[in-house]
Amino acid sequence: MKSYRAVLCCALLSATFCFAQDLQAHVQTMKSSYASSGNIVVLDDHTLVIEPTMPSPLCALPKVDGDKTSWSYYTFPLASITVPLAAVDETLIGEDQVFTDPKAARAFRPGDHGDTTMVVIVGEPGKQFHALSYDRDKLASLGPGPHSSSEYGQTPDDVEAFGLTFSDFTAARTFVAALKDAVVLAKAQETARP
Repeated sequence: MKSYRAVLCCALLSATFCFAQDLQAHVQTMKSSYASSGNIVVLDDHTLVIEPTMPSPLCALPKVDGDKTSWSYYTFPLASITVPLAAVDETLIGEDQVFTDPKAARAFRPGDHGDTTMVVIVGEPGKQFHALSYDRDKLASLGPGPHSSSEYGQTPDDVEAFGLTFSDFTAARTFVAALKDAVVLAKAQETARP
């Protein structure tokens, strides 16, 4: 009986080590694929801080219905967002091709593809992400050089969902795949904890 417990304990430790290595690999993939859009800092094995490049773009999303096109506009003015991986609903991660050119609505023709991929990440029901948001207009009015966070209206916020933008479609796809895998592994590790 003692040898059975020892084998079981070794198997659990080995599985935990493999989970940790896989999770780290997925996080590294996310960091690499997001590098041109911002920075990702690892707080611990299961928590990331994502720091998008400021200012965030204004994203225009067309919806074509027959011969009519309507537009939705999104911006995610985030200086940083803390993301506990187990709080992400991996089934609701979405991707949309969006336009960041202010003249896109005038020049758009059905079949045109956006220049940017917007990835929307949603939390599990009842979960929120802690963020630092800023005022885009205040940031735009500042000249070059370092500025204090109060100058561009940085404030703490809690959000249920947020968006990240990628100018490279392949990088966005790589990020989404790695994020989904990391979330699944983080949830499995959380469940396996005694």
